[in-house]
Amino acid sequence: MLSDREAVRSKDIILFSLYYFVVNSTMKTLDQTKKVEDTVENLQICKKYCGSCPTFKGNRLSESPPNALFCARGKSSVRSKVKTTGCYCPACEIFTKNKLIVGYFCAK
Repeated sequence: MLSDREAVRSKDIILFSLYYFVVNSTMKTLDQTKKVEDTVENLQICKKYCGSCPTFKGNRLSESPPNALFCARGKSSVRSKVKTTGCYCPACEIFTKNKLIVGYFCAK
C-alpha cells in the first residue's frame, strides 16, 4: 500500500508522463483534412500570442523564418534546437477555430 506522499508522487509521475507524451506528439488537427490558412488576419491573431510566449521569446524565434504563425507555416528554422519553456498556442483563437491539438508548432 502506498503512503499519501508516495501516492501523490506516483500520480505526479503519471501526469508528467502523459504531459510529455502529449507535448511531444506530432501536432495535428482533429480533422486531418483541415489546414490552417496563412492569411494576414491569422498572422495578426497569432502575433497577440506568440509575442508573449516564453518559448517564442526565449529562443528569439522572431529572428528566424517563418517568424510566426507556425501552425500554418511549419516549425522555426532557428539553427539550434528550440527549447520548449511554455506554449501559448492553446489560448489562441486560431487553435480553437481550427480544432488544433497539442501546441509547440514552432518546435515540431
